[in-house]
Amino acid sequence: MVDLRVIDGGGGDKDDKDVEWAEEMAAQALERLAVEILRGVARGSENAYRVGTAVRDLYEHLTPESIKVRLYATMNAGLRTANSRLLPDTPNKWDDELPWLLKCALRLAAETIATDGFARGRASQRRSDLDHAIEQYILQREERWRESGGSYLARLLEQLPPLPHAPARVRQPKKRKPTTKAMKRT
Repeated sequence: MVDLRVIDGGGGDKDDKDVEWAEEMAAQALERLAVEILRGVARGSENAYRVGTAVRDLYEHLTPESIKVRLYATMNAGLRTANSRLLPDTPNKWDDELPWLLKCALRLAAETIATDGFARGRASQRRSDLDHAIEQYILQREERWRESGGSYLARLLEQLPPLPHAPARVRQPKKRKPTTKAMKRT
C-alpha cells in the first residue's frame, strides 16, 4: 500500500501539520521579538511593554497544548529569516555595502553591551570593522555619483561649515651655535 504522507499534498498526519504550523508561528514570533528588542535597546525603557508582549507571544507559540515544538529548529528558522532580510543574497545594486554596514553596526552594538571578560577586545575589533565598512560605503557612494557626473563627497563637504583659518605662523630663524669654522674666522 502507498504511504500518502510522503507525496506532496497527499495527506499526512494532522499532528505533523500542526507542529509545522506551530513552529512557523513561533519563528515569526521570534522575528518580531528580535525587532522589538532592537527597538527597545535603541529607544530605552519606553519600549518595554512591546518587548514583553513579543516575549509572551513567543512563549505562547513555543508551548501550545498537545504540540511539541522543536525549540532549536524554530530559533534557527526565525533567525535565518531575519538575517536574510537584513543581509539579502542579492542586495540593491546601489547599496551593495549597506547590508555589511548594518551587520557591522549590530555586531558592535552586541559587543558593546556584552559583559564577559573578552567583550572589550571584541568591541574594539568590531569598531574597527564598522569604521572600515563606513569608509567602503562612502567610497561606493562616491563611485556611483561619479558614474553620473557628480560627487557624493563634494555634496557632503558643502554641508559642512568652512574650516577656520589659522593665522599663518611666521617662522623665526633659529639661533645656531657657532661652528668651529666660524670661530676660527673671528
